[in-house]
Amino acid sequence: MKVKDLDQNTAFVSGSIFSGGGLGDVGIEWGGGVPVIAASELLPSRAALLRANFTNTKVFEGDICREKDNYISYFKQKLAGKRPWLLTLSPPCQGMSSNGAGKLSAAVKAGNRSSEDPRNRLILPGIDIVEKLQPDWFVLENVRRMENTIIRNEQNKPENILSCLSRRLHPLGYTIRANILDFRSYGVPHHRERLITIGCRIPCVVSLVSPIDKIYSTCLSPLHPMPSHGPMCKLPYVSLRDAIGHLPALDAHTKLTDSEDPYHNIPPWNEKQYFWMRHTPEGQTAFDNLQCPDCQKIAGNPTAVRCSCGSSLPRPQKEENGRSRLVRGFRSSYRRMNWNKPASTLTMNSGVISSDVKGHPVQNRVLSLREILILSTLDHPLWKDRFTFRGIPFGRMKKNELFSKKLIREVVGESIPPLAMLKIIERLKELDPRVCKLKGSL
Repeated sequence: MKVKDLDQNTAFVSGSIFSGGGLGDVGIEWGGGVPVIAASELLPSRAALLRANFTNTKVFEGDICREKDNYISYFKQKLAGKRPWLLTLSPPCQGMSSNGAGKLSAAVKAGNRSSEDPRNRLILPGIDIVEKLQPDWFVLENVRRMENTIIRNEQNKPENILSCLSRRLHPLGYTIRANILDFRSYGVPHHRERLITIGCRIPCVVSLVSPIDKIYSTCLSPLHPMPSHGPMCKLPYVSLRDAIGHLPALDAHTKLTDSEDPYHNIPPWNEKQYFWMRHTPEGQTAFDNLQCPDCQKIAGNPTAVRCSCGSSLPRPQKEENGRSRLVRGFRSSYRRMNWNKPASTLTMNSGVISSDVKGHPVQNRVLSLREILILSTLDHPLWKDRFTFRGIPFGRMKKNELFSKKLIREVVGESIPPLAMLKIIERLKELDPRVCKLKGSL
């Protein structure tokens, strides 16, 4: 892999931290043309994905708190002291919450930190790496509620994550902005909102976008890409029908796999799930199925699970103390998507119908592996069929299975879509006047 120089101080390369198996790196290297020379990953399966798909990338496997010094040293040696053009960080989001500073402060003083999720503090070694390598750009991607998350900082004091970021990086010359982006506004065919924080230390950019104390705003910053899809744009959102409507039909009872495509595969439903969802219209939840499929009467009791004719209503229910009752759950569960809208947010539970909005619009099933690959934009024409999950052991795999279904759903569910990352990278390249001079030598 050749390392190109933007100037005497910067090499046109990137590194990822908490890379999530490399899906975001697809948009950076394969789409944006910025080599990813190093990546860090805690889990062996995710590290194996990186090695399989980015053979020239140095993968640091294990706890970032232990590996950060090695990560920093590798960059300094590889680049002979130059700065990388970009670092991207996607720290774990499961622990993010909107706990107030007062609550955490009281817990710290009392010596009781049980309410604090340690994963929230993983941003700190990430900031350490940014401080040491001082890339021209950094991109921090996380869930939208990160703007309200309080952590114990390096001084053991409660502090908002974004405030910690600006306090430590502003003195190094960075200007930083944080916006919530909905990736469906950038051509991604599913609804996914993330807080995208972008920092830059290039003088000509900093002079145009001056550092400010409050880096989060609901107004789109000049550092972030402009939306290309949606009501106020030239292009409409990419609908579920547009994205996956061409694929062969599947059924959670009669056809679990397309013989021509092993990735077009779904899990089975039990008899009850199939009955509930078979009578659920597009865009609706099975909890609203008050019409009896036998006599067509509509139950007047909103908690009813049986019709007056004696037939069971197709509503999620369970036996308890010899009687049936509605399953307790959110109305977003056992719900079908809409053909004419982008898909709902892809999560690690995309194969579970009782999770949030996981039903196919009209077919009796959840989305297949092929469909979530398409909706995640991992099947985008720029890199179609290039990323592989084959040969990476994870979860319960049958003897002859070539890839882990569980791994695909989990990685897609927790990662930034490659197309969304590409749109961000394209905006950074637009703002950096040196990239135009470099293009001729790439």
